[in-house]
Amino acid sequence: MKIGPQYSKDRLTDTTGFLEKARLHQSKYRAFQLEVPFDGYGNYLTEKDASAGLNFYDDFKIFQEVKKRYPRYNRPLYSNMLRSEHIGFNLFAPFKTDLEFGKKVLNDLLSGQIQSLDRLEIEYAPKPSEKYLKDKTSFDTYIEYTHIDNQKGIIGIEVKYTEHDYKLKKNSKQEMDINNKNSKYYLISERCGLYKSNTIDLLVSDKFRQVWRNQLLGESIVLEDFDKFKHFTSITMFPKGNVHFIETSNEYINMLTNNKDRFVPVTYENFLSICNKHKSNTRTEKWLKYLDDRYIIKD
Repeated sequence: MKIGPQYSKDRLTDTTGFLEKARLHQSKYRAFQLEVPFDGYGNYLTEKDASAGLNFYDDFKIFQEVKKRYPRYNRPLYSNMLRSEHIGFNLFAPFKTDLEFGKKVLNDLLSGQIQSLDRLEIEYAPKPSEKYLKDKTSFDTYIEYTHIDNQKGIIGIEVKYTEHDYKLKKNSKQEMDINNKNSKYYLISERCGLYKSNTIDLLVSDKFRQVWRNQLLGESIVLEDFDKFKHFTSITMFPKGNVHFIETSNEYINMLTNNKDRFVPVTYENFLSICNKHKSNTRTEKWLKYLDDRYIIKD
């Protein structure tokens, strides 16, 4: 199969070269591993192959999870091998079949604070939204757990691949909320007590706004449902080649008053290393090899 055309303007979007490398990596995976044709660009599956679930690992009922959430063909999710929308399913849906394994992996990231995993959802937004952030913010993966102090906790996971900043759309609800000092964003930022003074102008910027909003969504749940949840951790995942999120995460942490498991940046490479440490069967081993082959760029 042919690798297919690449996008000539990738270097303008990402001067580090990672976007260009990642697109080529996904194009080669489609051509040489999946052995199916491209659709327009090399990183796109045809609708036929995408509808058969080829953007997802073929085990752990991952594609069934996708179709439960998105039953109709969705080109960015089903077909685009480069965008991050599909990756959360491949990374975390398998935890549903082995919560003990998932607990061990996440405990390595959260300093051993988890007694048990109780619920896991892919693509989740709490309802009613008016009670929380009053917008469409959702977690790529949402986990409820029992803390070692016997209180309930939440983990919200955001998965990135090549993405960088997110521009604020003109005349959008988000822009109106950002410009309204009485919106939920500002009220929750103040109530949660997580942020140092004089950081709000940075938090609302394109560089930090999505990380901030994901954090606020979880903080709003803990504040509104305080009788049920006592802990929240926001995890952002990205490949080590995405230096933008390494820099963003480090700068974001410096804006927090106390980061005891409140925000945890994790590279794909570190995640896979931890998973490999705790794997106990060939089924998991095959899945981890797929993730390594599919997403880790080694050159």
